[in-house]
Amino acid sequence: MEPHQILPAEYDILEQQMKNALPLSICAFVHFKSMRTRNLLERKNILVNSWPDPSVVVIVDNKGCNQQNPSSGTANVYKYMHIAIFDMQDWGILPSAVTFCKGPEFVRSLKALIQLASKNVPSPILVVGCSTDVIDALVNLYECKASCPFKPAQENALVYTLPPKNISPPTIPDGFRVSELGERHIDPVKKSWRYSEEYEQFFSMDRWLRYHFSNFPTLCIETEDGVPVAWELQQDYGAVGMLHVVPEYRRKKLGSVVTMALAEKMNNEGQMVFACVNEKNETGKTFHETNGYIRLAFDLCFCSYFF
Repeated sequence: MEPHQILPAEYDILEQQMKNALPLSICAFVHFKSMRTRNLLERKNILVNSWPDPSVVVIVDNKGCNQQNPSSGTANVYKYMHIAIFDMQDWGILPSAVTFCKGPEFVRSLKALIQLASKNVPSPILVVGCSTDVIDALVNLYECKASCPFKPAQENALVYTLPPKNISPPTIPDGFRVSELGERHIDPVKKSWRYSEEYEQFFSMDRWLRYHFSNFPTLCIETEDGVPVAWELQQDYGAVGMLHVVPEYRRKKLGSVVTMALAEKMNNEGQMVFACVNEKNETGKTFHETNGYIRLAFDLCFCSYFF
């Protein structure tokens, strides 16, 4: 494998390559387009296992990446990664590696690129975007599972897309209004998310939510006097999620309203709309299918890399 770091002049080619690999590349493709649109790729390292026809793509956080002009080739990429400068004390959010891997036969390249990318971030890295068979093959590279640094989530995620033809402008019920998530919503969103306590072992949820609220589409339904009752947002890796309706306001179709309003917002921006649903979440599966989402033919496995 000859690692190659993607430069801005190569963005168009990479975007087309990942588009051609859809739907398997959905996380990396949507993440890349979203970050590029918002001029956030300067804070990412984008590594591929070969160029210009990659079979593995790793897009990883890197506060020190200043997009100088590294050459391709293993030695030069390692040299560039080594000299990147960042302030570990100012990191604040859980680093992520949004990935695309064509299949299990490429997991050694995936492993090498993630290890290379980890030189500039604190542990752990949340690895997102790989199909279940790829993560299984990655873990199986290690004879002793207990010492394997890659720790898969206990359950897989089903992937649903919402075709533009299934997106329709929602009717906002009387007594409610549409807004966006902001600073005053941090506490209720944090308290409602089932993974907050687990994630706060590694990073600040407040800072993580500010990062998302500031950079990605969000949607909030409020009462006329400003009380938030339902919300959803696009997450860093591209999927919509963290949908929540305050219990006393359920059975009013507000979940469908906020989901469709956010989808319309993203569609108007030219984004693909997709969601990842826990395989054991029957309510979540039914909800997305009822609201026009179509399930894709593969599952994803979220994974943490500890080093």
